Amino acid sequence: MKEQKKPINKGIILYALLLIVVGFVTYYFMRPRIERSAFQPVNPNEYQGKTVADYFVEHLRMDPEEAKKAAARGASFYITKEMTLDAMISNLHYYGMVKDEKAFRYALENANDTHPAEKPDPFKVGKNDIDRGVYGLGADMSAEQIAQILVNYPQEIKTDYGNMFMPGGPYMGEPQLRPNK
Repeated sequence: MKEQKKPINKGIILYALLLIVVGFVTYYFMRPRIERSAFQPVNPNEYQGKTVADYFVEHLRMDPEEAKKAAARGASFYITKEMTLDAMISNLHYYGMVKDEKAFRYALENANDTHPAEKPDPFKVGKNDIDRGVYGLGADMSAEQIAQILVNYPQEIKTDYGNMFMPGGPYMGEPQLRPNK
């Protein structure tokens, strides 16, 4: 008498498929999410921490009223050769330019990079590069707008500057001292 092969138990296959489906559903509903409000500009009326105006008073010795007016127009942000990616993100958060560090990092990683970074030593953020240099940031920009500027619009490739912020404003022109590709 010939031995017959046992058929694969359909119950085991269904159980394995059920485990896979439950795993995907659990991941979908339990994955970390960033609230949409974390990407919005910082509301100066609600913000309790240090501001760019405070930086101007402390480091540039500006009059507080003059500093508030200058900060309301925006600031030039300097990414120096000593600055790390984490320090850059933390500094922008500490001085009230972005609401949430995780949301800002996500915005940096997912910004549309249209200008490949040049030397010296650009930051790598996901698939994007950020030049070390000077960037014009507005006082009421969202995390996505700031990320877009940092990824694509350096005013100048300059890494030997002593201050992190200087009075300035939004800049989205062509990069200076860097060829267009």
